[in-house]
Amino acid sequence: MKKATGKANGKIIIMGEHAVVHGYPSVALPFHAVEMTVTIEQIQTNAYLVSDLYEGPLHQAPSDLQNLLAVYDQLRANLMTQNQSHWLINIHSSIPAERGMGSSAAMATALVRAFYNYYELPLTEDQLLKYVDLSEKISHGNPSGLDARVAGLGVPLIYQKNQPMTIVHFDTPYWLVVADTGIHGNTKNAVSDVAAGLNSAFITRRQAVEHNLRQLGEAATRFIDLVELDSAKMANDQWFTAICRTFKDAHQHLRALQVSSPELEAGVNFAEANGAGAAKLTGGGHGGCYFALCDSKDKAALLAKALKEENMAVASWVVPFKSSPIDDNAGE
Repeated sequence: MKKATGKANGKIIIMGEHAVVHGYPSVALPFHAVEMTVTIEQIQTNAYLVSDLYEGPLHQAPSDLQNLLAVYDQLRANLMTQNQSHWLINIHSSIPAERGMGSSAAMATALVRAFYNYYELPLTEDQLLKYVDLSEKISHGNPSGLDARVAGLGVPLIYQKNQPMTIVHFDTPYWLVVADTGIHGNTKNAVSDVAAGLNSAFITRRQAVEHNLRQLGEAATRFIDLVELDSAKMANDQWFTAICRTFKDAHQHLRALQVSSPELEAGVNFAEANGAGAAKLTGGGHGGCYFALCDSKDKAALLAKALKEENMAVASWVVPFKSSPIDDNAGE
């Protein structure tokens, strides 16, 4: 029986969470330490899904998989004849779900690639992004488009709505510890809460939210300016201090927007007290993941170990802080 597979990587947002939804710049990196794999084959019965989240008839999948169902239905309309509409879909993922690592975008990307591979059809970037944007609108309500592009294209991006995407290149001698709190985030709710603040009947609330979004945008711009310097300038204490200050500022404004959470605050504070120059949440917040920047691999490894031992993370990854694919298999 013929089978086909599609794959996609996770992502981490470095700068610009939430602000990117409202037109400010953001920076995100593909995170190849985790990935999504979808394998498909035709079957005689109705479409059937096998995944960690759900196993059963595809069209009876729970609400948190409706994005997958919508993409499947669109693929069926675009690609399949009536006698080719029954499929077994196997999903294997090492991307933690609902943690801000782009699992929904990766799932849609991998599904689309699997079907285009099955039919041996070329898949353009624009075609792929239309499918993934459909998925993200269902998952997140008013998505920025960033996850779709980083997961779909697999490249490190500077992204701003209604602006040309820019691939970002930088290489530093520093290391990130990416840590998973184990708590499901809810990007859709977090985005909605920030939007509600912008539309508040109270001018004090509107001004406060606007200020913090603007400051997040300015922090992202400072970050972009810093990483556009040559590598030699990045390998000094002054640059490290500046990038850490930028991360700290960004986290402060995310906290002011009330998208952080007790476990994120505990992890960020612990990391900064135990070897990290700075730490901040990544993704939508309300749970999910955070990262810490260390000036050496040894410090990063020790911090990752301490985070696990002190129950500040259920999993962590130690990866180089650079724009080339983050794929070290240093998960804890």
